[in-house]
Amino acid sequence: MKKFFTILALGAVLFTTSCKKWLDINTNPNYIADAEMSMLMPTIQLSAAEKLGYDISLYTSFWSQYVIQCSTTNQYYTVMTYDVTNSTFTSPWSFYYSVVLPRIKEVIAKAEAAGNSSNYILEAKAMLAHSLYMLTSLYDEVAYTEGYLTESQTPKFDSGKNMQAIIIALCEEIRAMDADAVAADEAMNLTASADMIFGGDTDAWFQFVNTLYLKVLMREFDTNKAKIQALLAENNFLEADAAFANFDDQADKSNPLYESDRRQLNTTNNIRCCSDVLNVLSADDPRLYYFYDNNPGGVVTGGAYGVAADPTETSRLALYATEPVYFSTVDEAEFLKAEAYARLNDAANAKACYDAALAAAFARVGLGAAAAAFIDGDYAFAASTSEAMVEQIIIQKWASNVHGLPWEGWFDMNRTGYPSRGTTITDSHGVLSDGYPMRFIYSKTSSDYNPNSPTPVDVNVKMWWQK
Repeated sequence: MKKFFTILALGAVLFTTSCKKWLDINTNPNYIADAEMSMLMPTIQLSAAEKLGYDISLYTSFWSQYVIQCSTTNQYYTVMTYDVTNSTFTSPWSFYYSVVLPRIKEVIAKAEAAGNSSNYILEAKAMLAHSLYMLTSLYDEVAYTEGYLTESQTPKFDSGKNMQAIIIALCEEIRAMDADAVAADEAMNLTASADMIFGGDTDAWFQFVNTLYLKVLMREFDTNKAKIQALLAENNFLEADAAFANFDDQADKSNPLYESDRRQLNTTNNIRCCSDVLNVLSADDPRLYYFYDNNPGGVVTGGAYGVAADPTETSRLALYATEPVYFSTVDEAEFLKAEAYARLNDAANAKACYDAALAAAFARVGLGAAAAAFIDGDYAFAASTSEAMVEQIIIQKWASNVHGLPWEGWFDMNRTGYPSRGTTITDSHGVLSDGYPMRFIYSKTSSDYNPNSPTPVDVNVKMWWQK
């Protein structure tokens, strides 16, 4: 049964710009000062899903070059051409700091005080690790040591490199938790009705953290090689998608991007297919017809990135009212393993994980029966040099994330250089004189009101982990 109605009721009370004093100017009379953990946890998950599913998904779908703007409208033209300022990215930044992180901290404090609530601690710390991962991946420097731990109103920021160490340490702290004790606490104070991602399945939460841990470690592969090899040997990664799937096909209750673009705008023609995806996937791949719709002549067609497309000549990005918002997926976990094995020059295990990743990617969109023909055919793994294997893995991972994790497609492009702009996909600089979008620009509100906020840098300035 869907739990969206419970979430909606919580949202009316907990969602209304309620913030801790470190972000508030005035006290919000609608804020419940002492909400139960069972009320706070779904609010955390819904809040994070809302930002991932709308703002972050929209920008990164363009910047991964999955989609282009329609020529008869202009809602997202500046997104496509990278014409952004420090006002553009205020919403995700503010939402994490005003809603997600304060709620996480509150759950952890309540669970630690209550005792016998390690299941809540596991879930909250896992959401904290993922939230910090998203913030530092998008913005680089993050107000954590002072902005989260000490609640300074004018926090100094931790560098992106320090955030890497913080997230790794947090994942290791979670992994060190007693799994049996956590399971026992779950049995005693069930979070099944409060956990909108895994329904209180603590084993799945540990697998989610392991998958995130591997993803973060991969940003410095050589430095973290021993940890990566040990993690691969454990082989305890996601076996079910980490997804918020509690949406209904009704106004204000549907998938966030669907709700905004298809239900609330005055046009449904905006977001069109980019031909870059068609240059990577086989024309026979049935996933194309899940990714895109309104196909001229019944065939998926696209336009070059950076050029507004005629809607009568290009397919539209398909959006679904009840499509989940994913935090991670089984196919992502298998692609990560495949890449790690490829970098270790273990072609046999790289192939096994690559094949499993493709099978999971097809299954995630309801097309599992079609996977085998492509795994053995057009997408067959080619054992080769380490770098050539990595390229093949990342390109197929990128293509599988048109629906799923578009931000990971963009992160991988910036981390690995694949798919290669100018070779595999379109080389478009938009309004940039050189380079490509590598980051979100710090929120204007942070820059204006916090003297310790980093000076905003251009969107094409690389972060420490980017190629």
